[in-house]
Amino acid sequence: MGGVLAVLVVLGLSVRAPVEQWWLAREACGGELPADDLEIVRSGVTLGAYEESYDAESGRYVCALRSDEDQVVVAVETFPRGRERERELSFAGSSHPPHALLPGGLPGWEDGNSLVYLMPECPGRASDGEPYRLPVSTWTYFAHSPAEQAAMLRLAVRMTNGMTEKLGCGGEPLPAPQEGAVPYRGAYVPRAEVEGTACASLATADVPEAGPGGVVRIAVADGGVVGRCTLYAPGGEEGYRDSGENRGRPLVELTSWRGTWAGGMRDMGSGPDPLPLGEGADREPESTTYRAWAVARCEGEDVGYAAHWGYDYPYQEPGTEAGPSTEAQKREWRERLRGYVTAFAEDQVRRGDCTDLRVPRAP
Repeated sequence: MGGVLAVLVVLGLSVRAPVEQWWLAREACGGELPADDLEIVRSGVTLGAYEESYDAESGRYVCALRSDEDQVVVAVETFPRGRERERELSFAGSSHPPHALLPGGLPGWEDGNSLVYLMPECPGRASDGEPYRLPVSTWTYFAHSPAEQAAMLRLAVRMTNGMTEKLGCGGEPLPAPQEGAVPYRGAYVPRAEVEGTACASLATADVPEAGPGGVVRIAVADGGVVGRCTLYAPGGEEGYRDSGENRGRPLVELTSWRGTWAGGMRDMGSGPDPLPLGEGADREPESTTYRAWAVARCEGEDVGYAAHWGYDYPYQEPGTEAGPSTEAQKREWRERLRGYVTAFAEDQVRRGDCTDLRVPRAP
């Protein structure tokens, strides 16, 4: 294929020599890996090989620097358009993002296991006048401590800026993170104190089992491309304690999605109905028994808002059929979800100075 560059470099036993380690670190990923941050995230691991490929026409770029035991030290990929983008964003969007938020208004999230996704604007590759974002993933397998996580974030921003320049995206580069800044899980706030936050609509939402003692996870960040508000039941339910926190089962999830993601994407707990986020998707508002959907435009970009039940909720007695069993129950589920997404979307639109909000109609 014309315009495709592929490089594979493997060093033998001599890689243990400091000069060979320095050379491999310097040459990998087009020489763009920042030496100081790479030294931190590799955590003393001996380098062994790197591979790199780039298709100038499609904008697809892949680079992986590996240890002498063939473990990934740093991997960078772009997902411009096509099957790779659909597959990657479908996987990322279905894995309950954001695992952790990014500081400083960075447009992305951490997916867990030191995998950072950034989706900067890329006007140079837009088509049909619609805004376009370039997903770039950076994986630093050995980055776990706060210092390593901070280096991971700096490295991800550096490599993403390099990719947007390489692909001719134009626009301003992403800002470098502040010293010591790391991804963070968001805040867990008592439901009674959530008023005034990005998840304020859950303060008064009529959710069975929640009660005044519920807990809300606020995982919404300025500049983020995906946000999540999760309402948990009061703590102490056997089998539903999360990381030692005093909260029970997740009851309701509210999410926001900026830009184009992937077709057929399902969020955990949203039932059989995919989120309409792929290219050319029908973004009309709707509500079903498992998921409700609203849409708006923010700074010229499509934004979707979803409400669905938490995983394994509403609870079904063992031996009973999953889901609502009567038409009355189905109507109740649809109406509750429609109310949740409407209140959430209206609040988000006010906060984000958005326009053209459309919410599901009442039956």
